[in-house]
Amino acid sequence: MEYLYRVSPGRRTLFLWVGLQLLLWSVFLISFWTHRGAWQNVPSVPSGFGAEGGFVATLLFILSRNLLICLLIVAGNIFLRFGWFTPGLAILILQGLGIGWLAGSNGFEVPFASVAAANMQYLRIGLWETTAYAIACGATLTKSLLIAKTFPAKTWDEQRALRDIRFEKAEKALLLAGGLALLVAGSIEAWFLVG
Repeated sequence: MEYLYRVSPGRRTLFLWVGLQLLLWSVFLISFWTHRGAWQNVPSVPSGFGAEGGFVATLLFILSRNLLICLLIVAGNIFLRFGWFTPGLAILILQGLGIGWLAGSNGFEVPFASVAAANMQYLRIGLWETTAYAIACGATLTKSLLIAKTFPAKTWDEQRALRDIRFEKAEKALLLAGGLALLVAGSIEAWFLVG
């Protein structure tokens, strides 16, 4: 995993994105096989269910929720690193586990009638969101202020101040792309919910 710290921001982000997708889909399959009944006889729900306040209010709610996750990943990467591992990576992994389990068990507020419908919704919305999470992690992974070789840290092997952090052009471009991915995902989800 030290490899992540030696490659370009684009490769690092791609590696994290692929890893997140593999984790998410593996957990989805396990959850699906252990919760087969959650996909049977699912009652249909009318469009617009659960969206209160119209498109803008729904969009702002979705964006704030996803932005919070991205900010937690970024903060986790920036503040601490133990060897190659950061709290930001832990949050990304937890997102993969949680999203995969929720999707496989059809545990959404509005359950899907079929696996195909859930997967289509993931391709329309979830893929954008998880891409933004991977981008947030990949663009900030190497920016840790306090770095220890081991966990727990007996001493900090490297210490930097917040003002010492510099983002490369590629990292700035990635963060912009991640923000756009969140906006696209939020817009599509809000449009779908308001229906």
